[in-house]
Amino acid sequence: MTDIFSSIPDVINREYSEYEIKKDIAMRRYDNLSYDDYLAQCKAIENQGFILYDENIIKDNHHRTYIKEFFLHIYFVETEKTLRIVVDKVSEKYATSQEDCENIYHSVLWQYEVDHSLIDCGMCYIIRCCDGSFFVIDSAHMLSSFDNIRIIKFLRQLNNGEKPLVSGWYFSHSHDDHVAKFLDILDYNRDEIDIECIYYNFPPVTHRDNDCWGENTRRMTTRFEETVIKHPDIKKVILHTGQRFFVRNLEFVVLCTHEDVFPNSLEDYNNSSTALMMTANRSKVLFPGDCSDESDKILVGRYGDYLKTDIVQISHHGHQGTSCEFYRLAAAKCALFPITQIKFDEELPKQKPNRLAIELAEEYHIASNGTAQIPLPYKSGQTKIFPDETFEDFYAIYELWKYDYTTEYKQKLYEEFLKRRSLPKPECL
Repeated sequence: MTDIFSSIPDVINREYSEYEIKKDIAMRRYDNLSYDDYLAQCKAIENQGFILYDENIIKDNHHRTYIKEFFLHIYFVETEKTLRIVVDKVSEKYATSQEDCENIYHSVLWQYEVDHSLIDCGMCYIIRCCDGSFFVIDSAHMLSSFDNIRIIKFLRQLNNGEKPLVSGWYFSHSHDDHVAKFLDILDYNRDEIDIECIYYNFPPVTHRDNDCWGENTRRMTTRFEETVIKHPDIKKVILHTGQRFFVRNLEFVVLCTHEDVFPNSLEDYNNSSTALMMTANRSKVLFPGDCSDESDKILVGRYGDYLKTDIVQISHHGHQGTSCEFYRLAAAKCALFPITQIKFDEELPKQKPNRLAIELAEEYHIASNGTAQIPLPYKSGQTKIFPDETFEDFYAIYELWKYDYTTEYKQKLYEEFLKRRSLPKPECL
């Protein structure tokens, strides 16, 4: 691993730990350093011929990305006194300022209703850019059997029946309920959609804690890496903390990746989630993916009130995820739960962070109850809900998961579903 750093000057001359992220990407972490050490290291990098590609300062956290034959990302965290240097020979160039494009459409966020007939997870968000292209976040579980087709159909519907262009597709982590249907799109529906660039950062399947992840996660991560390599026409950007990138009129800031968790445990794979803050039309949306306890400590400890947002995606589907303090700092007016009504009901009494997020919000929406359409800039009361499209197959759910519910509860759920299914379809903005 040290060879990848052979052309990188080291003026710090202190002990460090190294972390292999994937082939041709690695990180060094230094502890007990100062901002002056960071500046000295940046100066040495510049003297080596690296050009400053982008710089971002968030509170007392300083981040710079340099470029030569490859990317070099360096950042210093004041509260932790840590400095990290990432050599990235994989990523392609990304936009560091708002792209010059036609301003034809208003930006809109959709919390998409993935098919929950057989599975209670999955997460898919869609944002329309000003030129009519789309930025998509994650996808759906393999048991959401036809969601590769449904997602494309919905994008076509939003695009006046035309073939959709996804200008950016981002993945929070590689659990199958977040990436499986994207991979099916690449395998079976590639000619029905144009995709410019994907954004992600997954830990390697050789990670020391990989035995705790389960065979399915290791297999899905491997499949993802092998599949995207087969599509060289799609740009690939590996995200690192502090980077700021733009997709058309949308601005994104990377708040946390698994690189920040190192050297702590990744036994809980949810802590490998990347967290993003999006700004669109002066509104902020916070996407923590499935961030859990380790990532939560990083987010709360580093950013404080920078986490203030208009809309927050509830972490890990409303299961054990981020803390009460995370949602207190976010203080979002709108909370989005990528979960089913059943699991929402089960988790609410157990998860104080969920209750706090709802208490602080003016509105909240559960993904299984119909796709939510939210115009940006965000204004309370403008959200529209599409008719509910999917409902639990309780017989199959019992066969698969041994989940069972009373006849009365299932009847109640079905009657509520029928009411939502008959809602008038809102006009697509």
